Amino acid sequence: MKAAAFRGLSIAQLRAVEAVARLGSFSAAAKALGVSQPSVSNHVAAVERLSRALLFARSGHNVRPSPALEALLPRIRALLALHLDIERGLVSARDMAAGALRIGYSTFQLAMPLIGRFMQDHPGIEIEARSLASADVLAALQAGHLDIGFVTGRELPAGTRGAQLVETPVILIAPPEHPLARQGQAAWAEIAGLPLIQREKGSGTRQLFEGAARLERIELNTILALGSWGSIVAMVRAGVGLGVCLQAELSEGDGLVAVRIGEGRLTARHFIVHQEDMGHVAAVEAFVALACATRDGNVKPGNS
Repeated sequence: MKAAAFRGLSIAQLRAVEAVARLGSFSAAAKALGVSQPSVSNHVAAVERLSRALLFARSGHNVRPSPALEALLPRIRALLALHLDIERGLVSARDMAAGALRIGYSTFQLAMPLIGRFMQDHPGIEIEARSLASADVLAALQAGHLDIGFVTGRELPAGTRGAQLVETPVILIAPPEHPLARQGQAAWAEIAGLPLIQREKGSGTRQLFEGAARLERIELNTILALGSWGSIVAMVRAGVGLGVCLQAELSEGDGLVAVRIGEGRLTARHFIVHQEDMGHVAAVEAFVALACATRDGNVKPGNS
């Protein structure tokens, strides 16, 4: 098929295709775009005519993108974000005077100072931030629900771009009166059988900790999985069990003591990530630049 046949492809059509792929239904896409369902259906049908291929597999009211469309979605989303940048640039008096940024974070202690500073620097950018496990952050990035993610792991996740922000030990946290708190260190043999409070299974910290335990041939006793730092702290303070976390998460105000694991060599890296095609979107580029400058000591979070 000749490329000239695609001259009629419009931004409205791409928006409709992306919304249906992201939300899984024509009616949900119409609601999100503020248009009628027939309008969305017509846009999708027009793109299918141009491509001479079905873009979606339909099952009742649910639809899924075809493999060919799935491969193109990151570029479509980047194009739509850049188009929005251009629109706003044409009507804004200054750079990034308006816009939106959707952020997912797994460790609020590392994400919130950066979000706060970015909001000071760019008050016109509307921020939507959600706390999620690292695996869920990556899934939401892939699905187009997030623009930027903060995740924990060993290395930069495949298929993303970004930067390492910190490397920090994985530790246990205990009340001050606990024997291990006074000891300051726990061998893997001591950890076996202890009641542990961890993040949900999609947590990068949990995956690293459990992977290390398997290498040590240690059977863990995880009695509780919680999604928020405040809940973990409350349960550890109540004596329910010992928590598993990043040392960077712990502060004096938590009233708990860090317990080193083994020789203290179990560490995790925390990254800021985005889809490759989103790297030149102004708000994404500015946020990552701020994160790197803060990491390198050139900017202090929260300072104007």
